[in-house]
Amino acid sequence: MKRLSTILGSLLFLMSANAQNEQFAITLKVDSAIASEPQKVYLYSQIENQMQLHDSLHIDSVHRIGTLHGSVPYEYAVHLMFARRGPGVVPVVVNNGDSITVHVADEDDGFRLRYPRKVEGSPAMLEYVGYHLMQDSLDRKERMARAESQLVGLPEAKVDSLKAIEKAIFREIEHNKEVFAMNAKYPYAAMGAGGSIYSNYKWSPTTHTYKEEVVDSIMNSLIARFPDYPPIRALVNDSTLGNYMSAESFATHTLFWKRYSDRFYDSETDTIVRPLKIGDYMKIYGLNEYRGQYIYLDFWASWCQPCLMQMPNIKQAAQMFADDLRVYLVSIDKSGKEWWSAVKEHDLLNHLDGEHPYQIHHIHAYRNKGKLDDEVRLLGIKTIPHNYLVDRSGRIIAKNISATMLIDKMQQLLEKERQQ
Repeated sequence: MKRLSTILGSLLFLMSANAQNEQFAITLKVDSAIASEPQKVYLYSQIENQMQLHDSLHIDSVHRIGTLHGSVPYEYAVHLMFARRGPGVVPVVVNNGDSITVHVADEDDGFRLRYPRKVEGSPAMLEYVGYHLMQDSLDRKERMARAESQLVGLPEAKVDSLKAIEKAIFREIEHNKEVFAMNAKYPYAAMGAGGSIYSNYKWSPTTHTYKEEVVDSIMNSLIARFPDYPPIRALVNDSTLGNYMSAESFATHTLFWKRYSDRFYDSETDTIVRPLKIGDYMKIYGLNEYRGQYIYLDFWASWCQPCLMQMPNIKQAAQMFADDLRVYLVSIDKSGKEWWSAVKEHDLLNHLDGEHPYQIHHIHAYRNKGKLDDEVRLLGIKTIPHNYLVDRSGRIIAKNISATMLIDKMQQLLEKERQQ
């Protein structure tokens, strides 16, 4: 009887171990600001056009650590989605049997896609995150150089220098993709770089540097290293002949998973909605390039007299806090001609020379063939002037304040920083 009991115990242990190996576990740790508002975190995946909600977790100010479980057919990315605060999406590369710890920090609050910098327990995840953080850093530098080269009033030599920097960074980004695709140790990350190279080669041959023989070499390398990985087999049909499949069945269509949260899905109208959060839309206008500085985002029009009355003080704020504050003026004039005439008439151009240089960034909200930009439309602005002050981490700290109050507020904030 004792021997039978021992055998049964061993079988139960093996069954338990096999059940655990058929799943992965993600332990999520969040900082206090993200957990300050009680919410759910959803874990979902979309593989071969099959959307699956694996698990969900409740977090609040007391419960800031929890574990989510799920299962995947092979190594692939699953996604954490925060229902209220935090990043919109956190991708995590997993395989069954993995036990991964992911830390989402307060500074990630308000951004749509974040690669976690603190990860434990998965070499595949660390490789994936390291690559994307490197590429994102270069991409940010490229966009900053491009944005600066488009400023009004720059000397021609400075513009040429910035454009040369932008092109050099772009070439480095392309080269990094090629090197990573040829050398990555784990299939999902390698497929991401290789797929990006192929799509760029196929759809933008004039703007990207890849030649057919290079793409062939990369595809051959992927299939040779990961011959049994289904997504790579879908990407590469017969690499020796240069025939490629689109792998569209593995594309992630992020609107679908949003139905799993009331934050994104309106059941009455059967439409996808997203409550406005300025941090979510800052990326569209390039405001994320100046993360780490304060941002004043002001909506105005040439026909709005109260808006124009604010402009002298806005210019003064741009000058007084040139090192700490980025000023964005978003015009909702339907006529681009009237908008730019008002910019020049009220001297809202950049003053980059002199004893107190400053910059003002201008955006015309009707850029798309006379249609209002979606990110402005979603703001639901009813009256102007309308503005936001965003802090260094991307959080809104003031709304609809006068330019005079802006100056006072900035003085208080900078003085508080000096005292800390």
